[in-house]
Amino acid sequence: MGLNYEVIVRNIKHSRIEIRPDGKIKVIVPPNQNPEELIKRKRGWIEKKLAEIEEFKKQFSQFSDKLLLNGEFYEIINGEKFSVNLKFKVVFLPDNDLRVLKRWLKNQLREELDFKVRLFASILGVKYRKIYIRFQRTKWASCSKKGNLSFNLMLMALPESLRDYIVIHELAHMRIPRHGSQFWGLIGEYYPEYKEAEKKLKTFWLALEWNEVWKKLRETKA
Repeated sequence: MGLNYEVIVRNIKHSRIEIRPDGKIKVIVPPNQNPEELIKRKRGWIEKKLAEIEEFKKQFSQFSDKLLLNGEFYEIINGEKFSVNLKFKVVFLPDNDLRVLKRWLKNQLREELDFKVRLFASILGVKYRKIYIRFQRTKWASCSKKGNLSFNLMLMALPESLRDYIVIHELAHMRIPRHGSQFWGLIGEYYPEYKEAEKKLKTFWLALEWNEVWKKLRETKA
């Protein structure tokens, strides 16, 4: 079976292969490397990842019309008054107006982050400036050199424990900017299950790629 892939040449030391949730393959190589050799060497890994993506797609596509919230799928029902029923996993949404839902999600995340970022920053011994909440294309969160923190609204799709991990992860970057043994050692002190968390985050990212509700929320102006 032939593999379709896009080749990107950059001035980098080490080549890499990126596989998007839609199955598109990007091969990023330095000018002096043959991408075909890399594809040949990594073919087994690529085919395994593509098979995993297809399996996840089958698993999550049946829930594409439901809201992924706090790690669970909620039914959205047209109701007279907006409310979220945690017990029965239902969101009542007047006139199916996603602006109402988006504002609620942002307020919920803002309230949680205002508390948890302050708490974990104190524990880690770091200082931050401002907290921003916005949709991000490729990241759950990011930290600027100025000490500003930006969190993806899609964090509301995750279980609370994974949101804790992301907060700790970003604040840890204020002490150690780059990923490395020191960084992961620091993370391990405060979140020992970080390896499992990283795996779960990849799974949730795939689920969100195929979730129609979150796609519409991204396009909704609240």
